[in-house]
Amino acid sequence: MDKTGDGFNFLKTKFPRLSEAKIKEGIFVGPQIRQLFKDSTFMKHLNRKEKRAWLAFKNVCMNFLGSKKSDDYVAHVEELLSAYKAM
Repeated sequence: MDKTGDGFNFLKTKFPRLSEAKIKEGIFVGPQIRQLFKDSTFMKHLNRKEKRAWLAFKNVCMNFLGSKKSDDYVAHVEELLSAYKAM
Protein backbone atom coordinates (compact mmCIF):
# COMPACT_ATOMS: atom_id res chain seq x y z
CA MET A 1 0.00 0.00 0.00
CA ASP A 2 1.20 3.48 -0.85
CA LYS A 3 2.24 4.99 2.49
CA THR A 4 1.52 8.50 1.20
CA GLY A 5 -1.82 7.66 -0.40
CA ASP A 6 -5.42 8.21 0.61
CA GLY A 7 -5.93 4.59 1.67
CA PHE A 8 -3.10 4.70 4.19
CA ASN A 9 -4.26 8.05 5.58
CA PHE A 10 -7.80 6.68 5.86
CA LEU A 11 -6.52 3.77 7.98
CA LYS A 12 -4.64 6.17 10.28
CA THR A 13 -7.86 8.15 10.75
CA LYS A 14 -10.08 5.07 11.14
CA PHE A 15 -7.82 3.47 13.77
CA PRO A 16 -6.18 6.40 15.62
CA ARG A 17 -5.06 4.26 18.57
CA LEU A 18 -3.23 1.81 16.31
CA SER A 19 0.45 2.67 15.94
CA GLU A 20 1.67 3.90 12.58
CA ALA A 21 4.18 1.03 12.55
CA LYS A 22 1.37 -1.53 12.77
CA ILE A 23 -0.56 0.22 10.03
CA LYS A 24 2.57 0.35 7.82
CA GLU A 25 3.11 -3.39 8.29
CA GLY A 26 -0.58 -4.20 7.84
CA ILE A 27 -1.02 -5.68 11.30
CA PHE A 28 -4.75 -5.75 11.97
CA VAL A 29 -6.90 -8.07 14.09
CA GLY A 30 -10.22 -9.66 13.16
CA PRO A 31 -12.50 -6.93 14.55
CA GLN A 32 -10.58 -4.22 12.67
CA ILE A 33 -10.72 -6.20 9.44
CA ARG A 34 -14.47 -6.75 9.87
CA GLN A 35 -14.92 -3.00 10.43
CA LEU A 36 -13.19 -2.34 7.12
CA PHE A 37 -15.35 -4.97 5.37
CA LYS A 38 -18.43 -3.02 6.47
CA ASP A 39 -17.02 0.44 5.74
CA SER A 40 -18.26 1.55 2.33
CA THR A 41 -15.96 4.59 2.25
CA PHE A 42 -12.71 2.62 2.61
CA MET A 43 -12.61 1.48 -1.02
CA LYS A 44 -13.14 5.04 -2.24
CA HIS A 45 -9.73 5.89 -0.80
CA LEU A 46 -7.86 3.10 -2.59
CA ASN A 47 -6.14 3.31 -5.94
CA ARG A 48 -6.91 0.73 -8.65
CA LYS A 49 -4.22 -1.78 -7.60
CA GLU A 50 -5.03 -1.46 -3.89
CA LYS A 51 -8.73 -1.91 -4.61
CA ARG A 52 -8.05 -5.09 -6.60
CA ALA A 53 -5.92 -6.50 -3.76
CA TRP A 54 -8.49 -5.52 -1.13
CA LEU A 55 -11.35 -7.18 -3.03
CA ALA A 56 -9.23 -10.32 -3.54
CA PHE A 57 -8.38 -10.41 0.19
CA LYS A 58 -12.03 -9.95 1.10
CA ASN A 59 -12.98 -12.73 -1.31
CA VAL A 60 -10.48 -15.14 0.26
CA CYS A 61 -11.74 -14.28 3.75
CA MET A 62 -15.35 -14.87 2.76
CA ASN A 63 -14.86 -17.93 0.55
CA PHE A 64 -11.86 -19.76 2.00
CA LEU A 65 -10.91 -18.80 5.56
CA GLY A 66 -14.35 -19.27 7.09
CA SER A 67 -16.01 -22.49 8.16
CA LYS A 68 -17.32 -23.15 4.65
CA LYS A 69 -14.96 -23.38 1.72
CA SER A 70 -15.99 -22.34 -1.76
CA ASP A 71 -15.54 -24.92 -4.50
CA ASP A 72 -13.41 -22.46 -6.45
CA TYR A 73 -11.23 -21.39 -3.52
CA VAL A 74 -8.08 -22.03 -5.58
CA ALA A 75 -9.10 -19.29 -8.02
CA HIS A 76 -9.73 -16.89 -5.12
CA VAL A 77 -6.28 -17.55 -3.64
CA GLU A 78 -4.58 -17.25 -7.04
CA GLU A 79 -6.27 -13.88 -7.64
CA LEU A 80 -5.13 -12.70 -4.21
CA LEU A 81 -1.52 -13.65 -4.96
CA SER A 82 -1.68 -12.02 -8.38
CA ALA A 83 -3.17 -8.80 -6.96
CA TYR A 84 -0.56 -8.56 -4.22
CA LYS A 85 2.28 -9.14 -6.70
CA ALA A 86 0.91 -6.31 -8.85
CA MET A 87 1.06 -3.89 -5.93
